[in-house]
Amino acid sequence: MFKEIKREIFYTKEIFRYGHGLTGLLRYVKNRLFGRFFIKQLEKYNCQPENDLEIHLLCQKKDIQMLVWSLKSFLHFSELCPKIIVHDDGSLTKELADFLKGKFGNLEVIFKSEADEIINNAPGLSRKLIEYREGGHKLILKLIDVCLLSRAPKIIVLDTDVLFFKRPKEIIDFVKNSYPCEALVSMSHGPWELRLNGKYLSEHHILDSRANYINTGIMVLNKNKITADMLLEFFDNADGPINSYLIEMTGGAFLLNHTKFCFLPIERYHIKGGLMSETVAKHFTNPRRHEFYAYGIDEVRKRMLA
Repeated sequence: MFKEIKREIFYTKEIFRYGHGLTGLLRYVKNRLFGRFFIKQLEKYNCQPENDLEIHLLCQKKDIQMLVWSLKSFLHFSELCPKIIVHDDGSLTKELADFLKGKFGNLEVIFKSEADEIINNAPGLSRKLIEYREGGHKLILKLIDVCLLSRAPKIIVLDTDVLFFKRPKEIIDFVKNSYPCEALVSMSHGPWELRLNGKYLSEHHILDSRANYINTGIMVLNKNKITADMLLEFFDNADGPINSYLIEMTGGAFLLNHTKFCFLPIERYHIKGGLMSETVAKHFTNPRRHEFYAYGIDEVRKRMLA
């Protein structure tokens, strides 16, 4: 309880520090306290599913509202119709799964107990990989379960705290086979933000050290480019502890470095800063989570109705 109160005080201070003022605070309170009511009013999203495309999201119970808005915004602006796979971290209930299915056609929730049974009994799968999955941080499911349980040739992996504000042309082009890369991923920093030993890095250094700047909040992959053997190789040689929340980010970077991947343009898909005219998507990571509620949801709603 004390931790939650401390977090809310921090978010309130940040709302005023970044100039969102009383209006931003009122929106934050409205969307945080009454968010479940608003998403219940949303119409069900139906479309003709594309058999060659899946979108995967790992979700916990408390992030259901973010999941709904993340999916709604992506589907609306992309006009793509992937099969939607929600991976339960162990906290989702059948009631919540039924609610999500009532909001999105072609959505499937894979409960963790179901995933455990499938993966633990998968023929030929290394027991070591199963042990890593059982002993790792919950975010490890975003790596292992997406790899092992996805079926479509192309997969989009999306965090629940990402909102889309306009058409994601790069992602659409990749899905339609007109993008010259084997994978797409969002970037954690821009050239103007990166420092090494107190000096700004050059664009050349960024390209040489790309794995350090990968953010796995948005990944678009060719399924045949990731394998269970690659996952096992990563976990066998991982520097950090398997139960660290960073294991998913470093593991994602490892997988992507086995492909000819491209970064999504950081001026269009970003983490830091407010919405700009170029912004396609913004990742509202934990230090910026208040912005998701203080202006993100309302801005998405306004643009979807425009």
